[in-house]
Amino acid sequence: MDWTHYSLFVVAGLTVAAAPGPTVLQIFAQSLTGDIRRPVSLIAGSLLANALMVSATVLGISAVILASQTAFDIMRWIGSAYLIYLGIQYWRMRGAVLSPAGLPPAKPYRVLFFQAALTSLTNPKGLVFYIAFLPQFVAPGGDPQFQLAVLGASYILLCLIADGGYVLAGRMLTRLFTTPRAMRITNRLTGTALIAAGLSLLRVQRSA
Repeated sequence: MDWTHYSLFVVAGLTVAAAPGPTVLQIFAQSLTGDIRRPVSLIAGSLLANALMVSATVLGISAVILASQTAFDIMRWIGSAYLIYLGIQYWRMRGAVLSPAGLPPAKPYRVLFFQAALTSLTNPKGLVFYIAFLPQFVAPGGDPQFQLAVLGASYILLCLIADGGYVLAGRMLTRLFTTPRAMRITNRLTGTALIAAGLSLLRVQRSA
């Protein structure tokens, strides 16, 4: 892999990683709570999911899953239902931090971790992205699996950088969102975006 391909990949990858999505919205919203462990838990879960999807792509498992219309539809429906569920949970909050799945605040971080992982793993767009995006930057003449692994690991690092930026932005804006009304508005905007993402997932079609 030459540096030209890799440099183009870094620019494109960071742009994609920084684009707001369901997990990024949750990371930013949880950053506003002032508890750094909450967004960090979400980031850790998201990175685990991305690592699993990269591994599946390198091993060719993703292509097998996406080749099955039934498997694709199951992922799509589960992912859509889960995003809509999370959106409703954010909407029901009254100016307070979400306690995911109705669990007591004694165990929030573990739940946030699995929440982010499940959000990413049940979204077929993730597998489609890795299969469509990474191979574009594989240089001819080299080991494709090794290059895909390097590109996948690099993209995970870019996601960490982008997510960290959202956490820093949220921490800087924390003082502006300390009132219950401000948090309620933030939660409802996040909830609306998650519900919209869930509904849009129903329209995703498997490529032939």
